[in-house]
Amino acid sequence: MTAGDSTDDVDWRLVVRGVKARGTPQARALVEKTILQAGGLPLRVREARRRLLVLTTAASDGRPAIIEGENGLVCVIAVDDLVDIVVERGPTVRQVMEAAGRGRSNPEARSTKT
Repeated sequence: MTAGDSTDDVDWRLVVRGVKARGTPQARALVEKTILQAGGLPLRVREARRRLLVLTTAASDGRPAIIEGENGLVCVIAVDDLVDIVVERGPTVRQVMEAAGRGRSNPEARSTKT
């Protein structure tokens, strides 16, 4: 649990799984942005050391932790989340949007132009 508001309407794991196969620079940037938003502000190593139990508990609950080291950022995530992201097939954009509550489940609810 790092400082900052990281409340998202879409599960970060769905976004990462959904774009991992694309391999484009845009997909890479979206994955990085999503994980950083989910993790909140990066902690310095000294602060992370003090809060290790809180960070690992948060990671095991599905929220990544971001730690800023001398050579860059480190992401702490649960092994289950990592396996899910790597092995499971990604959702479609429609599934991600529906999970966010933005998709229309009723096709008749769409407005039509006249």
